Amino acid sequence: MNLKSILNGKFIVTPIFVLLFMTFSALVQAEEVTQKFDGLTLNANLEMAEGKDFKNGMVLMVHGYLTHNKMELIRTAQQTLLDNDRSSLAINLSLGIDNRHGFYDCTSPHRHLQEGAVNEIAAWVEWLRSRGVSQVVMMAHSRGANQTMVYAVEQKDPEVTHLLMLAPGSGENIKNLYQQRYGKSLDHTLAIAHRNIEAGRGAELMQDIDLLSCPKTQVTAETFISYYSINKFRQFNAYLPRISIPTLIIVGTLDEYRPNTVNLVKPYIDGKRVQLKVIQNADHFFRDFNMDEAVEASLAFIDE
Repeated sequence: MNLKSILNGKFIVTPIFVLLFMTFSALVQAEEVTQKFDGLTLNANLEMAEGKDFKNGMVLMVHGYLTHNKMELIRTAQQTLLDNDRSSLAINLSLGIDNRHGFYDCTSPHRHLQEGAVNEIAAWVEWLRSRGVSQVVMMAHSRGANQTMVYAVEQKDPEVTHLLMLAPGSGENIKNLYQQRYGKSLDHTLAIAHRNIEAGRGAELMQDIDLLSCPKTQVTAETFISYYSINKFRQFNAYLPRISIPTLIIVGTLDEYRPNTVNLVKPYIDGKRVQLKVIQNADHFFRDFNMDEAVEASLAFIDE
């Protein structure tokens, strides 16, 4: 009947029925999908545009830090993509947790490594490939953007055609942020982690360690070093010149966590292969209408 109700033998559109139908339509478009990988269940939120299938292409979205695929930024981006007739798959990085949902529980021991994110991104691209995907556009935020940058350079899957990096960072102010958040020196904890690794205890849990957004948590030395050392996940100079697919870096002028990204990436912006979009008054999470502007810029870039 499609937005119609029967009253006195006639079809009449009612506002409440329209609202219920629109709500139901939004729900049926979303589907949680899962796959097994490295002994864990991975999950993702699939939003398929009306009348489209995998062969029409997919935007694969990667969250940052210890967040998840239902955070506001990801939900807004998926809905905006859907409004523009684009399908998307927003993945949850497992961070070593089976079938993880929501923010990482800081009471759980941290044994995850950044390299694990790269492997899981590759697993989801393979999942899409097995379903006949023709084109994959990578859209990733914050730390997830850096991890996706490494994936794009090291994996070079032929289905991946574009990379969209929202608020990436190099960690140039990581020591200051750690000091401000926890009131202690990052170098001190790094030294402890390095000593543990040198002593062959890199996989053992250290207690009451401040990691990312988790104070006084349990974390292995290997995990701490993975997130806080100046490794490949922070090296724009080593990876942006090697990216072979069109890449758009999107930053906000009010990003409180990545205030210097524009200056750091400028040497690698050529206006063609690697481009830059600066959104005025956008913070690190592109709140309100800033996410709409970021997606619009992304779609224009993809369609060039």
